[in-house]
Amino acid sequence: MGAGKFVSNNQRRKGGRMKLEWTTRVASATIVVGLLAVGLIGFLASSNDTSTQSPGGEAITWHSFDEGMALAAKENKKVLVDVYTDWCVWCKKMDKEVYTDGQIGRIIAKDFIAVKFNPEGQELVTMNNEHLNGSLFTQAMGISGYPSTLIFGADGKPITKIDGFQEAKEYAALLTFIGEDHYKTKSFQQFKSGLN
Repeated sequence: MGAGKFVSNNQRRKGGRMKLEWTTRVASATIVVGLLAVGLIGFLASSNDTSTQSPGGEAITWHSFDEGMALAAKENKKVLVDVYTDWCVWCKKMDKEVYTDGQIGRIIAKDFIAVKFNPEGQELVTMNNEHLNGSLFTQAMGISGYPSTLIFGADGKPITKIDGFQEAKEYAALLTFIGEDHYKTKSFQQFKSGLN
């Protein structure tokens, strides 16, 4: 036999084992990628859900900004805009604890058209016949943190901005105060003292 052509049984076994290990790694990687893809598809499907179920209350149907503004004008309702980001912990807490509250669902269904807006997304909003991206919109509205709630009249004019996370009870009082037009005749403190 010539030099370099001799392969021992040990080397053959190692080569076979290396092929087996490589095949196992490729198969494992394929399974992991497949599971990640299935998980991502499930996540995307659930994140596109346009309603929030509130036990004992109304399900909140969320709209895009422009769609919500048009619907509000048609139904003569105010617009509640939940301005959030995907990374915001307090936004997720608001979704989980506040927007699922039955009383909140009933108040929103009665007096508002609900809009969810992620300023870091691709959605453009139309204000005063101008198309604004998320950054320009949040600057125009004076938003510096998340979550923020914007309330617009049926005419599209801003009424107020509510900064940060709100507990359900306080948020219900705020939404009732605005939704039922009490803000036109008294302060929020006067309104709250009448609730007790």
